[in-house]
Amino acid sequence: MNSVFGKLGKIAVASSLCIAFASVVAAQTPAPQRPNLNGIWMPGAAPPPPAKSAMCGEKVDAFDNDKQERFAANGAKGGAKWITFEQDCGVQHRGRVSKPEYKPHFWDEVRLRDYHANAGGKYEKYADPQWKNLPLGVPRLGPPNQIVQLGEQVFFLYENQNQFRSIPTDCREHDPVLKFDQTMNGLAVGCWDGDTLSVTSMGFSDDTWLDWPGYLHSNEMVVIEKFKRTGDVLAYDVTIEDPVMFMRPWKNETLRLNLNKTPGAQLMQDVPYIDRSLGKLVDPNYRG
Repeated sequence: MNSVFGKLGKIAVASSLCIAFASVVAAQTPAPQRPNLNGIWMPGAAPPPPAKSAMCGEKVDAFDNDKQERFAANGAKGGAKWITFEQDCGVQHRGRVSKPEYKPHFWDEVRLRDYHANAGGKYEKYADPQWKNLPLGVPRLGPPNQIVQLGEQVFFLYENQNQFRSIPTDCREHDPVLKFDQTMNGLAVGCWDGDTLSVTSMGFSDDTWLDWPGYLHSNEMVVIEKFKRTGDVLAYDVTIEDPVMFMRPWKNETLRLNLNKTPGAQLMQDVPYIDRSLGKLVDPNYRG
């Protein structure tokens, strides 16, 4: 009997030593190196070139706009080079390939909002929230203009109305109380997945739109933003989930942002408020 207990004791001691050794090794193992996302990021990075077709050969471009830098201002590409903001930048938004797929009974609401987007009076309930002088909100706010990365925290800075977002990146659970608050930008928590930062936001107000053509959402929307740096280019992907209104999650087209490497570059202040005078425009169809 004593020999049995002796063996068990040796096994227990060996197990304890193994656990202690594993703990020491784990403590000495450095945390994985995270990509550095610090910097001012600007739209307009060119996407990877498509593979050339042996049948078609080289691209033939008969238009000068593709060769003139001023038509590509603010990262404009494709049809955006041909449509001036004064004419109707909504054409760009309505013509995008990637669109949210609403449940059938919500499409009438979307169309009414798009048609009466800047109308006042009895149609004001359909108006674009931006024309009510409300913040754009996430995800319509777009990617941050500057990222400040400090340990397990990132700060997103926006020139648009001088907004900011403070986001923990320690993979914590969303606060059980705050996640039910309703704000324009939601409650965000970040988590690293290898070299990609994933930011999940919830707790949204339904007072904002997703995009120009009346794309509304419910207060149960969840937004997942992903940031992946390759060299001096930052890929920004957004997936929007809305179990109330959507047939399936909507993934926006990937945006690629350039790192601003100009010495001394700094984020400039925006005007804090713009009165858009809802319903009092000379041209009621203009929503620039």
